[in-house]
Amino acid sequence: MEHTSSTVLQAVLDRHGAYCACRGACGKTHGRTGCRRPDQFGKPPLSAGPYPPHPTDRQNIAVPAADLVPWCGPCWRRALDIVRAAAAAERRARLEALQEGLFADGELEGAA
Repeated sequence: MEHTSSTVLQAVLDRHGAYCACRGACGKTHGRTGCRRPDQFGKPPLSAGPYPPHPTDRQNIAVPAADLVPWCGPCWRRALDIVRAAAAAERRARLEALQEGLFADGELEGAA
């Protein structure tokens, strides 16, 4: 009986091909076919992740294996930085909106 070992990454590569599937989530223009990084220095190592990535590691690892695509390291890191920066900006905006009524002009003058 032959036993073959398969990983999630191998299943993703079998399904999508051994190319980075980034289509611009990293902020760079890749065109319709995805990243297709040149492999003049050998093929870049790939990992599996959701497209687009989520802001937290917990959200990213909770994605079902069937919904993962291959990513090269540079595209994944840039895309993750972009979604994390957007999530941080959204949190800041919500916090500022919640605090608007707390400190009306002149309220702090007598506190000193």
